[in-house]
Amino acid sequence: MSTVLFKVLAFVLMIALGYFAKASHLLQQEDSQILMKIIINITMPMALISGFRTFSFDTSLLFALLIGFGFNLLLLAAGWLLSARRDGDTRALYVLNVPSYNIGNFALPFVQGFLPASATLCLCMFDAGNNPMGAGITYSAAASLTGGDGHLSLRDILRKLFHSPPFLAYFIMLVLYLPGIRLPDAFFDMCALFGQGNTFLAMFTLGLIFEWHLPREDIREVFRILSIRYVLCLLAAAAVYLLTPFDLITRQTLCLCLVAPVTTLSVAYGLACGCRHSMIAALSSMSMAVSFVLSLGLLILWA
Repeated sequence: MSTVLFKVLAFVLMIALGYFAKASHLLQQEDSQILMKIIINITMPMALISGFRTFSFDTSLLFALLIGFGFNLLLLAAGWLLSARRDGDTRALYVLNVPSYNIGNFALPFVQGFLPASATLCLCMFDAGNNPMGAGITYSAAASLTGGDGHLSLRDILRKLFHSPPFLAYFIMLVLYLPGIRLPDAFFDMCALFGQGNTFLAMFTLGLIFEWHLPREDIREVFRILSIRYVLCLLAAAAVYLLTPFDLITRQTLCLCLVAPVTTLSVAYGLACGCRHSMIAALSSMSMAVSFVLSLGLLILWA
């Protein structure tokens, strides 16, 4: 328990350091875009590659992919149906913020910090199912509600996925390993050195982009959207943990993925759909806060 609590404290301090850097004007919120580029293009792919050192494929990995995609579809349907009587801009917020998960910048540091290296592969498979949603399916649905044509082909989705360095790194390693090709340990040692910085950068960036301000008129809608999301997510996490036959590490990894916050792409997509900036920022920040508490709570419970 003491080891878990120490790591929890370290994560909180990393986020607090990012927030303090912004509050003291040492860095600006806009600087988070540079850090995210470093994370997405360097440290995250390296962390994912290093997880393949002990790779072995089993049915639980395929299950993780199906959960990542299938549950996202369920959340998308819930956001669509439960916002039926709202105006187009508000419905777009439901469609963008009820489904999709921030796995790379949020769930991955938790999995890296608290679970064995093999858990990273299960996380990758979940994210392979989750990525098509964040890459464009939710935006396509949201755009159709705010006056856009809502058209996004499978080719567009695949192009976005294969231009994503983390997904591309995972895909290449999977292609190499399925036929039995094994890379030298020295290669994994080098990747691990780069990947070790991912946890700190991801947590620091979360603190840098976090916003506390929430206009009063937006509180009820934000609460409703996040309530729908997290009630369904917690039910799914409980079902995965208690009812599936897979090993403990796989079930814990999937639970951490299922309580992760909404993808950061929802901010850009919300702005593109003409949604109110205050609502977009509030949903992103509050989702991170709720997911952080839930993730730490699960880790302490498992300890």
